[in-house]
Amino acid sequence: MTMPRITHPSRTRKRTFRQRADECLVAAYTTGLTKTFDPATAPALDNVNVAFRAGELCALMGPSGSGKSTLLACLAGHEPPSVGRVYVGRGDARPWLPQQIRQICRGEVGFVLSHARPFLDRSVEENLEWAAALAGSPADAVRIERVTEVLGLTGDLGTPVGRLSADRRHLTMCAAALLPDPGVLLVDEIEGGGAMTAETFAVLRECTGEFGTTVIAVTDRPEAAALSDRVMFLASGRIVGIVARPAEDVVHELRASFFAARHRPRPYVPVTRRPPRTVDPHVPATRRPAER
Repeated sequence: MTMPRITHPSRTRKRTFRQRADECLVAAYTTGLTKTFDPATAPALDNVNVAFRAGELCALMGPSGSGKSTLLACLAGHEPPSVGRVYVGRGDARPWLPQQIRQICRGEVGFVLSHARPFLDRSVEENLEWAAALAGSPADAVRIERVTEVLGLTGDLGTPVGRLSADRRHLTMCAAALLPDPGVLLVDEIEGGGAMTAETFAVLRECTGEFGTTVIAVTDRPEAAALSDRVMFLASGRIVGIVARPAEDVVHELRASFFAARHRPRPYVPVTRRPPRTVDPHVPATRRPAER
């Protein structure tokens, strides 16, 4: 009788980052993601390998220019990677093809841009109907009612957006991005609107529970990040720390240590290769001086 061959776990082939991510229930992940806008400057993203679990709320923190908005833009397909790949999908993280980017952006990914502005003179309901038409789907009254109920905007449907507070305007744009029922929602901070508060993060957490949507949001407030499942710290285009199930004091301490005022992005120095040295066999090599 032939005994079956037993392979020791230490002798098995090491799994790659992509293989480990495929084994988990992930909504999106990147492999070797690098984004360079100007070859003479440092890359905005430098070899980022990160995975986002399905149905989680992830907070991105980092100083200005650390690559938070660039990472969201690459995940949404608005910015193509210079090097590496981006994978996105509802539970299986399918790879993106060039001809599928437009369809995936509409169906799988909802994106709230930092420079996005709703129609201030129109009501919340009119803004949502316009967003549904822009996404290529007719306005579904049942879907609008459910999304606004989860986001707490039911009483503001007839109110002009210009009369709402900054947080309510931000939630209105989140509601517009959630109408097509995306698998991933990317939320950036609004320029001039201030950092996202803990109240906004609490509402986004309700979205993960009600819709099963993976939410990746940018914030600079520890009390808001403490409500997330994970906090990712970025600096100089790299992920320098990840905290799971964070507490507010821990996030505040790590934020102070990672992004102190003394922290500055490292200067980018292009690597120049020296020409190989040629050795003349007819010239004797110089002797090193004897060590004392």
